[in-house]
Amino acid sequence: MLSGSDTVYVLRYFDLIGRAEGCRLLLTAANASWTEEHPEWPAEKANQPFERLPVLVERSNGDEWILCESLTIERYLARVFGFMPTDLKQAALQEQMVDQQADLIPAFMAQLMATDDMKSKQIDEFNTLLDRIFNTLLDRIVKEHGRILSRNSSKQHLFGDQLSYADISLYAFYKVYIVYLKIYQSNIDEIVKPKLTPEIINLILSIEKEPLLAPHLSKCDSMAAVLTSKAL
Repeated sequence: MLSGSDTVYVLRYFDLIGRAEGCRLLLTAANASWTEEHPEWPAEKANQPFERLPVLVERSNGDEWILCESLTIERYLARVFGFMPTDLKQAALQEQMVDQQADLIPAFMAQLMATDDMKSKQIDEFNTLLDRIFNTLLDRIVKEHGRILSRNSSKQHLFGDQLSYADISLYAFYKVYIVYLKIYQSNIDEIVKPKLTPEIINLILSIEKEPLLAPHLSKCDSMAAVLTSKAL
């Protein structure tokens, strides 16, 4: 299914990478007609579905359709624009990988949001436990990325030989944890980068060079400089 040429999209999110980067990359790769809005927050909070962002607005032939939740938006766009396999089992494998990546967000937020009172009770044990949970999940995700890549004949893609939803999601995932989350934890890149194999790094860099993504990524900081720095 491909969206009609008269269909336009509006993506509402904050002016940062966050949970909307996968949506931006999918819209860009599809060469869709889209714009981005940054609602005033929290003034516009009550006007959004479930009072949260991102939100996708699709307008076509005078009709308007609104969708919320980042992964739901991603999957919808991936199917509309052909970045998701039509075979249900093949599609499920890509969705499974994306869901595994999402498991890391609560682990990171638990570290970030832990109060001083919570930490003061058993600070060493508490921090050790949170670190172990985050690192265990991250190790599992990186290992799964490597396993998927090893089974594909093309080392520039996770599945098949063309850009897919899984490729876009993987790129956005590492961009969030290596670039964006540094504003909350300055050494997060030092935790993530050493876990990446050369094969995964090459995959990330290959996706970054994808011509379909250039209109968006050309306006962003490159992952190449970060991933190939001597500190890695």
